[in-house]
Amino acid sequence: MSNSMTTEQKIAKSQRIAQAALKLFRERSFDEITIAQIAQTAGMAKGTLFNYYKTKENIFMNLLLEGYQNFFTQLNNKILNFKELTLIDFKQLMLQVTSELIKEYPDLVRLNTLRGPILEKKADKEQTVIGRKKLYEISGNLSENIAARVVELTPETINHLFVTQGAIIGGLVNLSGLEQFNHEKLPIEVFDFEINIEKEAKKVFGFYMDGLFKEKEG
Repeated sequence: MSNSMTTEQKIAKSQRIAQAALKLFRERSFDEITIAQIAQTAGMAKGTLFNYYKTKENIFMNLLLEGYQNFFTQLNNKILNFKELTLIDFKQLMLQVTSELIKEYPDLVRLNTLRGPILEKKADKEQTVIGRKKLYEISGNLSENIAARVVELTPETINHLFVTQGAIIGGLVNLSGLEQFNHEKLPIEVFDFEINIEKEAKKVFGFYMDGLFKEKEG
């Protein structure tokens, strides 16, 4: 077997593990998922899985980083279709992107809320750094391409916009479950706290961009 084929097979098996973990993540909470369940779903022994990932946090950190790499790559391809964008056009585009992130990438949004408090505690630091470097390269390229089309904004400002977008969505996701405990509806009628995450995220993010862009225009 050639070295190239061996590498391809390893990548394929690693992806199989990741997809098995993602399948389970869509069915249950993170705490309910075990390495044994992931291995069984992937159709392999636990020992084989450990050759690729030492912890389940490692698997999900990889899913998070690769998910955002793919998301930013697709957004970059969309940006390249524009020659220039006004601040108003860019605001509408970012609100559309916010909707797409929430509706089309719910697993990614949910994983992002676990990154700091859960995933980083047991994920492999070296693998995480490699994944983040790749993510920063992709997101940096995206910000440069946006700045080339929205003359009022710098790449640094655009980077902060994406960080703010993620913080707004993550905060709303965490608040949206107050009427539940461990995925079960609480048997008390004291909550008027059900949140339309997409609607609220776009509203708050829109207000933020209005203030920021007003400063840039001034």
